[in-house]
Amino acid sequence: MEVILKSAVCDDERHVHGAVRRLMDDYAKQHGISHKMHHICSAQELLSFEEEIDFLLLDIDMPGMDGIEAARILNARGIDYKIVMLTSKAERFKEAFKIGAFRFVTKPIMPEEFFEAVDEVRERMTGIGKIQAYREGVLCEVVQRDVLYLMADGNTVQIFTEHAEYRSKKPLKEWAQELDGRMFFTCHRSYIINLGKIAEIEKDMAILINGERAPVARRKRMDLQRAFMVFDAKRR
Repeated sequence: MEVILKSAVCDDERHVHGAVRRLMDDYAKQHGISHKMHHICSAQELLSFEEEIDFLLLDIDMPGMDGIEAARILNARGIDYKIVMLTSKAERFKEAFKIGAFRFVTKPIMPEEFFEAVDEVRERMTGIGKIQAYREGVLCEVVQRDVLYLMADGNTVQIFTEHAEYRSKKPLKEWAQELDGRMFFTCHRSYIINLGKIAEIEKDMAILINGERAPVARRKRMDLQRAFMVFDAKRR
């Protein structure tokens, strides 16, 4: 299923909105993806914004409430946007770090810097795609990152999340191709596990966060350790 990159830009300058829109259009075209961008013109408007987005491009200096204060309020509400700060004042970077900004784009916006920021956002979006499987005969959509593991069971594959179990007639090998390869690892001929759901790895078992155990084939042990370390370093 196609993943649409959803963003919002919050800035009081109209020309910035136009520049960001053009850059995002170029980025999407170059990478063969779709995107949707929302436009917000003040911090006050941002605080009433309710759309689900993947990242927020946030201007620091705006009339009235600035971007730093707006981000503090969002954090206090438990709204955890991936924030890319827009600013021409490098001296305010330290403040932005305190509210969880993970990337900065300086004004005037340079394409290379902007594209690097979007690349990093996408790198952190591991497992946001959805899969389809059946639960009690009803076709459901499941976000990939919510899956604990998949297990081949005869002619079906069982798909487990922390709160539900799903089934599919699709072979495990096909699932291995469909799932986000940055997050899922085939640890055994009958198991695919979510690297983000591993609590620890023993000699021949992967212990998941809910206490369940998935077997690890001998020839897969070293590769699993490496994949888990890469995932832990880059995407946690």
